[in-house]
Amino acid sequence: MSMTEDNRKTTQKPRGQLKLLAIVAIVVGPMLVAWIMAKSEFIPGSHTNRTDLVEPIITLDDWRIELEQVGYGAPWRLLVTAPGECQEDCLALLHEARQINVAIGREASRVQHLLATGDQASETQLAQLHRDFPRMQQARLDPLAYLSSLSVHPAAWSEGPQLWLIDPLGRVVLHKDPAAPGKKLLDDLKHLLKVSKVG
Repeated sequence: MSMTEDNRKTTQKPRGQLKLLAIVAIVVGPMLVAWIMAKSEFIPGSHTNRTDLVEPIITLDDWRIELEQVGYGAPWRLLVTAPGECQEDCLALLHEARQINVAIGREASRVQHLLATGDQASETQLAQLHRDFPRMQQARLDPLAYLSSLSVHPAAWSEGPQLWLIDPLGRVVLHKDPAAPGKKLLDDLKHLLKVSKVG
């Protein structure tokens, strides 16, 4: 056996060991990191939503809002709630909900906008709502049940009209701060429509 063949065998052996170690590190490394994170209770708390996540969960049943289509295949809903009548700030939120719906683009058919009030609108106001928001659905909510369900949430959520995102199963998923730009809710809704298999 020549010296060059001997040298080649000794250099190949460490390379093979390095490859084996690299494969083991790729397989075992992530498991080791996950184990360390679990033992040290270091779990990253990052989330992607830009609007307020509603926890604990509220459903439309909690507000006694009856909608015909709820369940798999039902639309997502941008819901404006007003425990009393729909006044100027409520109308502004309705306009914002419609703008968000339009801005979704080709997925707009998967989303509806809805108004739920505690007080019955006057004939004049109903005519204005039908004229300004012809595709909007309307429903009644129980003001006492509505305010009661919000008692464990931030106090600002029960003051005046609010804009919510409802999933197809009738769960209240997100709340939009009236002072925050509508683009935040639009971004969250686009993400949910992209990943959702429900509606």
